[in-house]
Amino acid sequence: MNNYNPMHVSVLLKAVVKHALPKNGKIFADCTFGLGGHTKAILEEYPQITKVFAVDRDGEILNYSIDKISDPRISRFQAKASELPDVLKLTGCKGVDGILLDLGVSSYQLDNHERGFSFMRSGPLDMRMDKRDGNTAENIVNTYEKSQLEHIFFEYGEEKFARRIADAIIRKRSEKTITTTEELAKIISDAVPAANKNKKQIHPATRVFQALRIEVNNELGEIEDFLTVALDCLNPGGHLSIIAFHSLEDRLVKNFMQKYAKGCDCPPKFPVCVCGKKPMLELLTKKAIFADEDEIAVNPRSRSARLRCAKKCLG
Repeated sequence: MNNYNPMHVSVLLKAVVKHALPKNGKIFADCTFGLGGHTKAILEEYPQITKVFAVDRDGEILNYSIDKISDPRISRFQAKASELPDVLKLTGCKGVDGILLDLGVSSYQLDNHERGFSFMRSGPLDMRMDKRDGNTAENIVNTYEKSQLEHIFFEYGEEKFARRIADAIIRKRSEKTITTTEELAKIISDAVPAANKNKKQIHPATRVFQALRIEVNNELGEIEDFLTVALDCLNPGGHLSIIAFHSLEDRLVKNFMQKYAKGCDCPPKFPVCVCGKKPMLELLTKKAIFADEDEIAVNPRSRSARLRCAKKCLG
């Protein structure tokens, strides 16, 4: 997509910039770098930054971003967010002062029909954020058992017609292999009752495509893997900011931050703490921050975005 010219708008930009780093922070890691919109604004707000680790599992978008944001302080790495410890070790850096994780799909990925993330234009059923990975949406749709498909659509997409859609896919693939986003979107749309389609404001295939993307990229597992290493990568006083777009993602982030902000995990019936665990995080956002109406009007994709931020305790 050499001629790609996206109208890319970074979600919750003001809130992200506000909480990105402590005032004296100098080293920042954007672990879902994309086109670098958040990082660009952060560099402008925190001119004292000396180093940015731009990490993204999508090598294609990472290379494309060079033309969008070119700053000598930025070092790019094709890697998963959970591989940040390896990136830091490779560069000899012991820790960073701020970490950002934006769990949304970028405009570049959505608008490129060849990547298969969207059904707005026909393209191959791919959906891999990292093209080096083996599993694709086509493989899932054509080889997973009915019960597996139903589980994915219901759990990851919160799709109430998961069973009907899984049945329709099984029937169709017995006739021919399902290979394009257009084919799959039609199968899904035909499986959803007409009365329900009239009530919905979103395309009937939206939730299923979201669910498939999550499965293809093991997104929930990757979040869990990242959270297990995030605190070790932060310097004392460093900030952790995570934008989620799905209730399952946000629940993982929320539970993680609350757990480490609480410290003590003694049973509630204990009169005094005996575990001795101290809080490792201080919540910078008591509740998730959502986009306001003005932002949603400009960027409808921000509607489901929610930001949570925390600070690593000094002690």
